[in-house]
Amino acid sequence: MKKAILNAIKTDWKTIVIVYGIAMLLTFLVLKLPNGIRGLGLLLFEFRLPFNWNHGIALLVTTIIGYLFFKTKRETTLLGNNKIKSIIFPVIVLIAYSIVGISNKYGINQNLWGLFFVSMTLVYDIMEESFWRGYLNDLIKPKYLVIKYIVTGILWSFWHLLLFENFNQWGGFHIYLLLSVIVSFIIGFATTRTNSILVAASIHALLISRDMYVTIICFVIWVIMILTWKKTTYNKAYN
Repeated sequence: MKKAILNAIKTDWKTIVIVYGIAMLLTFLVLKLPNGIRGLGLLLFEFRLPFNWNHGIALLVTTIIGYLFFKTKRETTLLGNNKIKSIIFPVIVLIAYSIVGISNKYGINQNLWGLFFVSMTLVYDIMEESFWRGYLNDLIKPKYLVIKYIVTGILWSFWHLLLFENFNQWGGFHIYLLLSVIVSFIIGFATTRTNSILVAASIHALLISRDMYVTIICFVIWVIMILTWKKTTYNKAYN
């Protein structure tokens, strides 16, 4: 029984601990630095952008370090095993919020702001998901996928301790931990089917949930796409 359990969870835990430690350290350090994307917005447009990409950049750097120095085999890529379908994912949510719009305090047209806000969110989520559902998806190789999703969800939730002052809006960290694992199952399954960081980032971006109708419509369309997902011949050969 013990041997069966060990075989089920067998993976490179040493590398996971080291890389996760790097991710936590870099995130802690970059959060001490000025907000780069906000500074760029002020410099170019004299506009104070309500975004912070610092921690996303930290995870992207960690991902690069992981693949280069730990020689992890890369199977999860930006466009995954079906380029066209992967691109359709963000296009759907971008069009939806461009039509519905997002209210703002800057006096900017809601439809234009919806397109801009979601675009900026997607760029950040690509950086973040390059690690959580990208690198870790390739690194964690248990016999049962459920273990991958649970481990990733737990690590993901504890990383957010560096970002949030408290978790009161979720009812406490224990609830946030549970929600992170649940979302990890959803995004993790999608990544397993598609091998696409862009798909993972699109689902992650939907968590902004500025409009419930947009969230439901996008989610239903994406579920159908994922369940009927077919890998392209080109990407089968490529991967």
